[in-house]
Amino acid sequence: MFHINPIKFLFYKYMHSVSAIFLQEHPIHGCIHDASNNLKPFPILAIDNIPLNLWINENTNIFERTDNLVPAQGWLYEFNDELALSNAWALLKPNYCKYGPISTVVPFLVCPDDLDLICSVVVVEQVVTATEVKWVRFGQAFGNLQDIVTSVIWEFPKTTPELTFQFAQFEQAFNELNILDERWGDA
Repeated sequence: MFHINPIKFLFYKYMHSVSAIFLQEHPIHGCIHDASNNLKPFPILAIDNIPLNLWINENTNIFERTDNLVPAQGWLYEFNDELALSNAWALLKPNYCKYGPISTVVPFLVCPDDLDLICSVVVVEQVVTATEVKWVRFGQAFGNLQDIVTSVIWEFPKTTPELTFQFAQFEQAFNELNILDERWGDA
């Protein structure tokens, strides 16, 4: 019978996690991306200096193509009310609770033709603690209710790596994206 020393296992697991965070294995920041399909350039998060729609296209098997999708933050729009849908920003904002990790389904990318949560919506399960933000798994929105994703088809088989960011680094990227979006909206 095989026996694992739980202390060594926890130490290894802890050290592995910490080293990935301190090395910033996957840096994140806000950027302006010049998209294909004749879309004007737009603000978007970047992972490893790759715009999120391209990074997801290269690293997931959710849709055949995501490189032509745009960020939900700043692009979702309610045409009946002529108002931007702000829940995508509220869901992405890294908030934590002192009682434990918080898991939230965050819409990331939407179809530029529809600008809603109905077709071609990429989401992530975002887990936030006081020290880190993790993107645990990616999927496709399957249902929504009043601007909130209610059902998800998670990527299967899971091919996407779990991404871990320092809380402060993620918060800075969120703020950069927000500032870029405000400036871009005024342009």
